Amino acid sequence: MDMITDDLKTPFSQLLLSIADDKLIQGHRASDWTGVAPILEEDIAFSAIAQEEIAHAAELYRLVADLTGGNADALAFGRAAEEYRCASIVELVDEFDWATAIARHFFCDHLDGLRFGRLANSCFTPVAGLAARIQAEESVHIEHVDTWVQHLGHGGDDARGRMQQALDALAPHASMMFEATQGGELVESAGLFPKADADMFDQWLTGLKKITGQAGLTLNVTRPAPDAVGGRRGQRSGDFAELLDEMSEVYRQEPEAAW
Repeated sequence: MDMITDDLKTPFSQLLLSIADDKLIQGHRASDWTGVAPILEEDIAFSAIAQEEIAHAAELYRLVADLTGGNADALAFGRAAEEYRCASIVELVDEFDWATAIARHFFCDHLDGLRFGRLANSCFTPVAGLAARIQAEESVHIEHVDTWVQHLGHGGDDARGRMQQALDALAPHASMMFEATQGGELVESAGLFPKADADMFDQWLTGLKKITGQAGLTLNVTRPAPDAVGGRRGQRSGDFAELLDEMSEVYRQEPEAAW
């Protein structure tokens, strides 16, 4: 179908915003590595990944704008900090620690693969078509980050220790990516974000543990409590304000500009 009922527009928009905000912020964090990645190939790879993540976010913002009658640029850059729905894992400064950057992408990319797999089966045609295309691009991101996790896991005591430390530090933030958005159960039951055959958290964790096991690393991630409150409901980390200020600087100068 090409239209959804008014009662579903707000909860569906909240879900799409949570994914778009994750991708926008993750893309900006990835762009920080341009010119400073450990090898030239990763300068290029992380720059390309950053562009793709931000492009994916832009497409989702346009869909939300169509649903709500808003403006995609205003959604991306014109909201107050508490109106963003991203998880804390994408906000954190990685201090240019390569293992932390890889761990962040590892957790996020594997979830994106599952989220867009579900959206590709959405009854809402505009989302389903976009999600199928993005899912194909996410498979490349997953292959890239899995290779790095295994490379660092087998890279000697220092590399393995740094990678394990990064996974341990980000694990609590990673689990909060599964914090429910407002009205999520309505979106699922309506077929807009159809449930998969298996629980998404279990699928995600199983996929992660397969790679960490092959790399000689361990993973300790627990499902968030049903009443856990974090980024999906507007709680921001201390790193977010500076990032939002930097990210929206040009938009604030001329919000109505067309590019």
